[in-house]
Amino acid sequence: MTIHTSGDAIAPKYSIIIPGETVARASDYLERLRASRTQPGDCLRERLQDSNLQALTELELLGKLLDTKRPQIFAEMAVSGDGSDWNLTELGLLGDISIAVPVTVFDDGNHRSPTPHAPPFSAMLVFTPGALLCNGWGNTPADWSEATAADGRLSTEGYYNLYRRRLLPVFRYINCRAAKPRSAFVTVPGLGCGQFAGLFRGQLGAHLQMALQRLLTEHGTSLPNLKAVYFDPYSECENARVEIEGISFIVRPLRLPGNEEKSQLCHPVAYAERGDDFSGCALYSLVAWDHVSWPGNDFFGGSRATDDGVKAAATNSMSALTGVEGQYDPGQGKYQPPQPYRNWEAVVEDGKRTRRLRLWNPLTVWQL
Repeated sequence: MTIHTSGDAIAPKYSIIIPGETVARASDYLERLRASRTQPGDCLRERLQDSNLQALTELELLGKLLDTKRPQIFAEMAVSGDGSDWNLTELGLLGDISIAVPVTVFDDGNHRSPTPHAPPFSAMLVFTPGALLCNGWGNTPADWSEATAADGRLSTEGYYNLYRRRLLPVFRYINCRAAKPRSAFVTVPGLGCGQFAGLFRGQLGAHLQMALQRLLTEHGTSLPNLKAVYFDPYSECENARVEIEGISFIVRPLRLPGNEEKSQLCHPVAYAERGDDFSGCALYSLVAWDHVSWPGNDFFGGSRATDDGVKAAATNSMSALTGVEGQYDPGQGKYQPPQPYRNWEAVVEDGKRTRRLRLWNPLTVWQL
C-alpha cells in the first residue's frame, strides 16, 4: 500500500478548477462575513473557529468551504440550505467548483454490465456539479434563484449562465491539458437532469443540450484542442450532431437503439461514426457531481451507482484523491481499497485522523 502524506512537498494529482467569477463572489461573501452582514452556515462556522477573517483570503475561504464536504452525502435529500448546515451562498460557491482527476480507466462505465478494458487506459475525469433544483427539506434549492424565473419556470438565460460559468472553465482546462490541436474527446452526462432536477425531471436534457451548443458556438474558437463533445443525457433527447467551430457536438442518449454499447468511459475510437477519426484523441469525461460530497460520492460507501459512483468505481480516482492505492476487481466492477479498509470512506476517515488528509490544497488550484 502506497500512501503520500500531507508532509510530502508534492501537490496532489488532481486539479481544483475555480471560475474567476466564483473567486469574485467568494471575495464579496468574505467582506459580508467580516462586516457581520451575514452569518456562515454551521458547517463553515466550525471551520472558521480559529481563523482571523480580516487576514483570510477569498481562496482560503473557498478552501475552508471545500473542507466542509463529506465523502458521501446526497445534496438533493440531505442538505437543508438554511444555514443549519450550509447557506445558499455557500452552496452556490461549492457548486461552481470542479475537480479534475487523471485516472486509469478499467471498464466502460456501464451502470449495470460493465465491460473491462484490456488493457486499461489513461483518461481524465472532471467532477462538476449540475444545477441543484431540488431540496428534500422543502427549502429553496441551491441553484433555484439563478436557474428559474419569478413564476417558477425555468429561465433559459439563467440556466445557461449557470452552466457557462461552471463549464467554460472546465472546457478551457481540458483544452489546456490536451495541448495538441483536436486531441480531446469529451463525454458529458446529463448534468443535473436526474435527482437534482426536482420538478423539472425529464425536461432538462433538451435545455442542457441547448446550453452546451450555445456555449460551443459562443466560445468554440477559444477551444482549438477539443475534437468532440459527446453528450449522453441517457433517456432524454434525440440523436443529433452539429459541427461547431471545428468541434463535433454529438448527442447520443444511451437508451436509444444503437447507442447502448457506448457508455461514457469507452476509448474515443469506440464513438467514431462514418468519416470520424478519434484515434489521436484522449478521453476526458465530465462527471455529474454533488455540491457537498467528495468526488465519487456513492462509491465512498462501496456503491457503484449514479454517474458519480460509477465513474469512481470504474477508475482509480480514489487513489488520486486519498493517496492510497487500491485494486480493480473485475468481478464486481469496482476499484477496491486495500485491507483492512471496508470502503473508501474508511480510507478518508483514517487519512484525516492520521495524516491530515484534505480535499483542499492551494497547490492544486486552477483559476480562470
